[in-house]
Amino acid sequence: MIFYSPDPDPVYPTVDVYHYLDSNPCLVPPGKTVFIDPETGRSLTFGQFLLETRQFAAGLQDSLGFQERQVLAVYSCNQYDFGIPVLGTLCAGGIVTTVNHSYTLDEVVHQLTDSQARYIVTTVDLLPTATKAAEICGIAPEAILLFGDKDDASSGKKAYRSILGKRLAEPATLAMDDIAYLCYSSGTTGKSKGVMLTHGNITSNLVQIMSYDAEVIKEKNLVVLGFLPLYHIYGLMNCLHISLITGTETIIMPKFDLPSFLQNIQTYKVTNTFIVPPVALALAKHPMVKNYDLSSLRHIACGAAPLPKDLCRMIEAQLGVYCRQGFGMTEASPLVACLRPKANGPDGSVGPLVAGLMAKVVDPSTGKEMGVGEQGEWLLKGPNVMKGYLNNIEATKHTIREDGWMHTGDIVYVDENHNWFVVDRLKELIKYKGFQIPAAELEALLQTHPKVLDAAVIPAYDASQATEIPRAYIVLHDPAEASDELKKDIVDFLTSKVAPHKKLRGGVVFTNEIPKSASGKILRKDIVKFDREQEANPQKAHL
Repeated sequence: MIFYSPDPDPVYPTVDVYHYLDSNPCLVPPGKTVFIDPETGRSLTFGQFLLETRQFAAGLQDSLGFQERQVLAVYSCNQYDFGIPVLGTLCAGGIVTTVNHSYTLDEVVHQLTDSQARYIVTTVDLLPTATKAAEICGIAPEAILLFGDKDDASSGKKAYRSILGKRLAEPATLAMDDIAYLCYSSGTTGKSKGVMLTHGNITSNLVQIMSYDAEVIKEKNLVVLGFLPLYHIYGLMNCLHISLITGTETIIMPKFDLPSFLQNIQTYKVTNTFIVPPVALALAKHPMVKNYDLSSLRHIACGAAPLPKDLCRMIEAQLGVYCRQGFGMTEASPLVACLRPKANGPDGSVGPLVAGLMAKVVDPSTGKEMGVGEQGEWLLKGPNVMKGYLNNIEATKHTIREDGWMHTGDIVYVDENHNWFVVDRLKELIKYKGFQIPAAELEALLQTHPKVLDAAVIPAYDASQATEIPRAYIVLHDPAEASDELKKDIVDFLTSKVAPHKKLRGGVVFTNEIPKSASGKILRKDIVKFDREQEANPQKAHL
């Protein structure tokens, strides 16, 4: 059974990303401020952005000999002008790969090598790693540029602004199937993979996002607070591209910390913000939240990982704002489904499919197509679905099958009103004596315990029964309360809420933090590795 979006198909752009931005579909005035650095007060208007991206494109071409379809890597924490080298590269006909600023040298080298990047824009702080990686990858020293206004005398590296051309580059005309971005997946298994997102993928998802969010876009005096890492597709689309196209004033935080986040909402009268579950936990439970005036907030959207329904209620009770869930993945550019603004959907739903997207639910074991209310793997097809994985034919064939449907690896079901519910990741289901246990379900319940701040559930292994069993890693509000009695209380708490096969037979482990990716996904493989090491050699294990 094929499920369709309840919304009519939007009119998709027929031009590449830069030409679509340059066409100014939302009629943004040139003098409208779009990006602000809250630490320095520096800002960029829409008109400045278009001017400087063309100047950067000209500088790449004239100073560095940049050619169409060459790759530029942006390796940096958030910057208010992050989009200048990004869109400037597209203007020059190039491809951009965005690199996680917390990557190790080996991880940076892998991405630069795999993407065949020939240019890097980075920061002084990251320059040692960037320089070493460039040397290993054969990238010319002069092809390393820096954010900021001034050249760095100690390293001899130029600021990217120092190459802004005196002429304005003519934007390259690119095919919709040409690659715009190489965003690397989180690498939950093996090395991260380069997701090939085309100009058609990106522009399609932009109009899909603006279609379901049309009522918000019409509102006046919108101010977005953007702390999501711009190297990640979630932040890249929502806090860079959408802000540009709609002309929405966006405060770009270099990185997240709770006091600055709350202070920026209060200072800039922020109306909209995009969050991830760890931030949702803080908004729902941290006492600091009550010290700030957050009354300007109108819309909160959460993505990247499942958000327990009780947390949504707690946020609404605390702030008077409904926190809506969405579901996205890098391979879908990224948005797949989302609740509409002010639409209080059913508990746990990530909303209906975005316009123009089709979906199936299939039994992962047999391939049988499932119907309404039946659980299975989520398959997708639409214009925002990636071209494939770079240099990885086998992974591409495994994900996008011969029939053109993309296998997400997520276990879901859909109700009769087109609302989708994500149960868990296919590979993260805990298999206890033939029963499948969704780790995300147990985590959501554990987070409702009054003494629990955060939780992750992993598959431990019980050799005596030759089966996986659920084990919970728990962060407490007050670590001083950790005790065997509290462990038992948490186990009993969950036992009272689940079927017998879902009990925490692996027990509870207290920890100081749950390791997560920058987008908020639990790094379950890191916890499992620690857990195995802990059992083998308790003295040497480190989480």
